This record gives sequence, C-alpha cells and structure tokens, in this order.
Amino acid sequence: MKQLDSKALRNAFGSYMTGVTVITTMTDDGTPVGFTANSFTSVSLEPPLLLVCPAKSLSSFEVFANCKHFAVNILSEDQQNISNIFAGSKEDRFSQVEWQTDAQGNPIIDGALTHFSCKTERNLEAGDHHILIGEVLDFSAREGLGLGYASGGYFSLGLEREAAEISSQQKQVNVGVIIEHNGKVLLSQNDGKAALPITTTDDHSSAVSTIRQFLINNGIDAELGAVFSIYESTKNNNSYIFYRAFAESADTQGLGEYVAIDSLAKQDFASPAMAQMMTRYAIESKNGFYGVYVGQEEHGKVH
Repeated sequence: MKQLDSKALRNAFGSYMTGVTVITTMTDDGTPVGFTANSFTSVSLEPPLLLVCPAKSLSSFEVFANCKHFAVNILSEDQQNISNIFAGSKEDRFSQVEWQTDAQGNPIIDGALTHFSCKTERNLEAGDHHILIGEVLDFSAREGLGLGYASGGYFSLGLEREAAEISSQQKQVNVGVIIEHNGKVLLSQNDGKAALPITTTDDHSSAVSTIRQFLINNGIDAELGAVFSIYESTKNNNSYIFYRAFAESADTQGLGEYVAIDSLAKQDFASPAMAQMMTRYAIESKNGFYGVYVGQEEHGKVH
C-alpha cells in the first residue's frame, strides 16, 4: 500500500472550504469544555442527526468520548477570536467568552450564528479521531454569515462579496497581493519605494480571477487567501483590493525580494495607505487575528 505524506494529505483536506464551529459539553463535575472544529456534518433530517470528529489528541478527548450530551456552535464571521481561543488557548477558555447553558446543560456561545443541542446517539472510533454522532434535541439560528475556513486561513463571505461587487461595478480596480513565505513578504523596490505586487482588472475579469492570473503569468506558485484590505483613494477615486497569499517557494521570479515581516515597519512604502496596511499586517501576524480593512485610504474600519 502506498505510504501517504501526512502533511500533504492534511493540506489537501484543508483545501475544502468549511464553516467553523465550537463543540462544547460539560464534565461530570459541571466544568465546561470545548474545542474548535470544522469537521462538522449534517447527517439526517429523520431522525435529526449530525456528526463531529474530536481528535484523540484533544486534552478534553475523554470527556467527549464519554459525553451524553453536547452542543455545536456555528460561529459568525466576526467571531474569529473565539475560534482561536478554543483552538489554542491554554487558559480557561470559557472565562474569555460570554456563554450560557441550554436546557440540556450544554454550554452555548453567545453571538453564535447557530447552535444545535444534541444527545449522543453514537460514538465511534475512527483512526486518530472519534466520530461523535448526535441527535438534535433543539436548535436556534439567526440571520447572518458564518466564519469561513480554508487552506489554513479564515475568510468572511460577506467581505469577499463586497470585494467582488466593487470589481464588478467598476471598469478598472487595482488588485494587489501580500505574498508570504516563511515569515517574509514579497516586496519590490521602485525609486527607493517599497511596493506590493499589484495589477488592474479589465472589463471582463473579477478581482480574484485577475490576481490569480497575475500570479500565474509571473510564475509565482502561491495559494490565494482571503481579502485583507478594501479601500478607495479620495485623491484619484480609484478602488484598491488586496488579498493575502502563501507561496510554496522562495523564488520571486524577478518580482522583488522577500522581506521579514518584523522589518515591514522600517520600509519606505510607495503610499501612506500601503504603509498603514503593512504595519497592520505585521501586528496581526504576531497574534494570528487577521481583520479586513474597509473604507478610504485614511479613514475606515477593520472588520
């Protein structure tokens, strides 16, 4: 049997876009526990069943392997911080979020887009995970968009749509990309000024298809990520959209050179807007919380 590369397989699984959930339950002594998961699937309507897949490496695995009830909290697009807390925090996770218990005693995350309260119907061993099947006893849902996840990064469907609308409404939009490789970002130098790779759309191309083709045309092997910044210049009325991307190789194909993220603040960028954007990128890279800036070049909001 062929031996598969586990890292490559993990990356291949990660190419499937999913939502983000926090799975919660209570220990026998009434302590809430939970973990972040995108391995959530609806199974059946009659009876109402769903499944999640807790890993055996979880510190709370034994609790979920023997739980009688559990809840699935589908996070909204503004709850990336909650996802990160339940994915990696070593402190008391529930002390860092607002939550309450439902009728079954399950912890419910405040502000979640949807929650399902379940009793355990079946718990099956499956390799280095378990398949936890739950019968839905109750649920609640509200209007809104969920937090997305693919290829190791979060994305917001609402903000992706906003970028798409901008690129479809205007004949030409400036589309740039922040290409990261091993803690460095690809920058070019023009007349002593640092700049990101950038191109423009035409009458027939969207922003995302334009920047993908730009990467291909320049021989850059990079996986395109989420939108990082959307802004309008009040000086020339041009719109700018910048995406994040992740390069497999350090080969720049003549587009510039990779500069350490820690050194971005020292660069003399081609415009104040680009300088502000890259200063934010350096800060957000340290804590892993990436927002999306929407507004004008000087005044806007990070979502």
